[in-house]
Amino acid sequence: MEKEYEKMYNLEDSHWWFVGKRRIAQNLIEAFVPLNQREAILDVGCGTGATMCFLGHYGQVYGIDLSETALGFCRERALARLSRASALRLPFADNSFRLITIFDVLYHEAVVDDLLALQEFYRVCKKGGSVLISEPAFHFLWSWHDVAYRSKRRYVASELESKLEQAGFQVVKLSYSNALLFPLIFAFRMWKRLSRPSPEDQSDLKPLNPYLNKALLAVYDLEASLVCKARLPVGSSVVCVARKPGE
Repeated sequence: MEKEYEKMYNLEDSHWWFVGKRRIAQNLIEAFVPLNQREAILDVGCGTGATMCFLGHYGQVYGIDLSETALGFCRERALARLSRASALRLPFADNSFRLITIFDVLYHEAVVDDLLALQEFYRVCKKGGSVLISEPAFHFLWSWHDVAYRSKRRYVASELESKLEQAGFQVVKLSYSNALLFPLIFAFRMWKRLSRPSPEDQSDLKPLNPYLNKALLAVYDLEASLVCKARLPVGSSVVCVARKPGE
């Protein structure tokens, strides 16, 4: 996993997957999450820091991650307000954050109880505050990439919605993403599931031809506007905005 963090650090500013996720997040924040520059934001599972940089346009950003390697890459970006911590036990007081972002975290084997993690997010979220979640979708998309990233689970939208409601949140937006590219992703994952890659070749994260990367990002850009307007019926990820009642 240490090599994966290095690849992530080198690619997440330009790779279509990461850039596209941030553009969907931007649209969802601007449509459903009122913020100002004084608000405190928490990025759970901040990885190597590109999402924290993006969130800095909306408020004062804090990041947590279990990996000291990942946090080291965040420091390379000159990011501060970092903590090594688990999503299951956040080192913050109740009602601390107006927005909490969780991108590809709940799926991980380190999150042994995803409902407990959601309850912890609820605890540190301010009344009237929001969580923005993006997680891998559909167990039938499981492949060697999931093995490389130590995945424990993939979600369907109704399951994530149910667990958020059990934790106390009110879901205000729920959809799949990567719907337009879903046929290609499905075919690629099925091919990869049948292959037997070497340990260093299990992850899908690799540099792409710049023209292919640009084309894939253009499709993701189109979808970023659709996600806010409609509930896409299928995709490789499920995205959600949910609010803590109050105010």
